[in-house]
Amino acid sequence: MSIPANIAEGRRQTTDAQFARYLGYGLNSASELEYHLIVARDTGIITEDEFATLAAQTISVRKMLYTLIKRLPATPPNRKSTNATPKSP
Repeated sequence: MSIPANIAEGRRQTTDAQFARYLGYGLNSASELEYHLIVARDTGIITEDEFATLAAQTISVRKMLYTLIKRLPATPPNRKSTNATPKSP
């Protein structure tokens, strides 16, 4: 649940840099989820087949998040559009 929550929270930020930060939190949550899946497998809560399926899905989500982060502008402009003209000094 934390991965999509981080994405949703990040999307409400005002800059792409802030959005990327929350996507990074989502990446961290995906790694945490993978750890929980390993523990669940190792303690017999889920089967090896269930683990393999869920781990593959988790890795896929992590790759998508990483790709999205890389596609955000390196020097992020403010995502809010403004019609104001800059004032001259």
